Amino acid sequence: MNLNNRAKIYLGSISIIAAIIYMYLLFNFDIPEFKLLIFWAVLSIVVESLLIPMSNNTIGVSVGYAINIATVIVGGPILAVTSSALGLLFRIPKVPEKGYIHTLNLPVYKTIFNISQSVIVTSLISLIYLLIGGRIGKFFLFPTLFVLFAGVLLNTTIISGFLSALNLQKFVRVWLENIKGTFYSSIAVGTMGIIIALAYIDYGYEAVLLFLGPLLLARYSFKLYVDMRNVYLSTIQALSKSLEAKDPFTSGHSNRVEKYAVELAEASDLSFGKIQDIKIAAALHDIGKIGINDQILNKATKLTQEEYQQVMEHPTIGADIIRNVDFLKNITGIIKHHHERYDGNGYPDGLKGDQIPIEACILAIADSYDAMITDRPYRKALTPKKAIEEIEQNAGTQFHPVLAEKFVEIIKSKGV
Repeated sequence: MNLNNRAKIYLGSISIIAAIIYMYLLFNFDIPEFKLLIFWAVLSIVVESLLIPMSNNTIGVSVGYAINIATVIVGGPILAVTSSALGLLFRIPKVPEKGYIHTLNLPVYKTIFNISQSVIVTSLISLIYLLIGGRIGKFFLFPTLFVLFAGVLLNTTIISGFLSALNLQKFVRVWLENIKGTFYSSIAVGTMGIIIALAYIDYGYEAVLLFLGPLLLARYSFKLYVDMRNVYLSTIQALSKSLEAKDPFTSGHSNRVEKYAVELAEASDLSFGKIQDIKIAAALHDIGKIGINDQILNKATKLTQEEYQQVMEHPTIGADIIRNVDFLKNITGIIKHHHERYDGNGYPDGLKGDQIPIEACILAIADSYDAMITDRPYRKALTPKKAIEEIEQNAGTQFHPVLAEKFVEIIKSKGV
């Protein structure tokens, strides 16, 4: 993968910062004993090798943060930073569809980023720990709890900064996406690190090995959460593909609607949670068509009134299909009301104006635009320019006027 200029500048900047900080630590701190470094470095390599890839395999989560916190307390900055960096450098995690990965088969920029990020985060929390009253080899409650939370925030901030630069996305959106669902788990893992540090201070090396069991159990629990989340996403994709198999004219439609809807939602400053709901709703917005006769869906001539009444049932059918699925309950209203009109003449409930969920209003515009610029059995596609004119003409009647105006601006900014 070629890095864009923004990502290159970001990567170069944190690499330089990491090098400067590490040199500072080398000149100002010592490792208590070499055996200590070997012990914690080996532990770091082991736990970092138990990486849990997230759904898109772009990032992964490990329980290495526990070792970072423990080494900050028991050995100080240079021990913590060095053992953490060695853990990332020599880890060998297993990633789905790729097998085992290591430094030699990773892109160089990923290795540089991983180590630089680790050096910066671990250095800063180590120095903060000492600055606010902590002492090497001793446990102090407030300094430890402070750096526990600070480390999670610093880590997600640096990672999100790089991903936003790499993918040219908004930082806040990327940060929220990365921290959501992992924050509490990271805090729990860090807390295990505190317990491991206390075990070492009071009882030595053997006690640390004893407490690896609960740490690995925490890792297993988080892996179950990630696996469950991946199953949810796979279920959504399977449902979407089942509809496309039934109605070939909708092939790719859901993906394009998702893209348009997310762009409009971001331009409208919707919250991260609402944007995530819109993404899922876009994938499933026409799932109710599974309950509509194939001959009606693929009819090449104008529908009769009776046939059109059947098609109008698909939002209600779709809402009924997902209503009792726990992880989809937030999008039931979006699915049901994405064919409502701003003037109240839509279906199924004839909602009007602000009665319609804003997510459904956004989905309606994205859905209509893609439908207009796509060939259908009963008509040829409109040009994007003509489709935009239709949206402008129907703003305030069919479409939410403010959202329609923003959507037109988005499409026109692409040169349409």
